[in-house]
This record gives sequence, C-alpha cells and structure tokens, in this order.
Amino acid sequence: MADSMDLGPASAGLDQWQRINFRSPDLPRRNTAQIKVAIRTRGPSMLGLIRIPGAPASNFDTGNGLTVVDLINVGSDSLGYAEITALEILFTQTTAGQFFQVFAVNHSNKAK
Repeated sequence: MADSMDLGPASAGLDQWQRINFRSPDLPRRNTAQIKVAIRTRGPSMLGLIRIPGAPASNFDTGNGLTVVDLINVGSDSLGYAEITALEILFTQTTAGQFFQVFAVNHSNKAK
C-alpha cells in the first residue's frame, strides 16, 4: 500500500458524505477503469459506503481494522475515463472518536 489519502476522525454525521481529495503532484494520475483502495481503522468495525464522485457506491466493513474495495471509474474505453481526484465516504456504523485512513493500493497490471 502507498499514497495515503486521508487520516481523520469519522466525525461527520452518519448521513453525510465526507470527501477525500488526493490530487497531488506527487501522486500518479488515476484515469483508469478502476482503483483499489484500502480503508484502515483502529477500534471496532466501521461500516459504510465509498465511491468515486459520480459513480455508484460500494459498501465496506473494516472488520478487524482493514478492508480493500475496488471502485469503478465513470467512463468507457471509447470515450475515456475521468481522472480520479477524490473519493467520498459515508459511515453507517462507527464509534465516537474513531479514526480512519484511506490508501490507494498499488498494483501493476503489466499483462499485454
């Protein structure tokens, strides 16, 4: 794992999306068909939804502290894909004072 995107408290209300911006000159462009992200927490399991803005959401459960989610980018092979500059996360179950961290998961696809 690399490219830590956010470390913060799950402080927003359970019905509010939190935006995680990760546009940075140090991070590679993310204009591919999908992205893998890992969500890490300390404490009890956290449940929620995560999405690329404008795309369908995926549910997650951090279980014992870590889960990996595949997200599909909006676009197509013929029209191209939008650059992924942010994620949105909505918690449906969390404990007061709990923190989370989101990472892009590096994986190379060198198959031709």
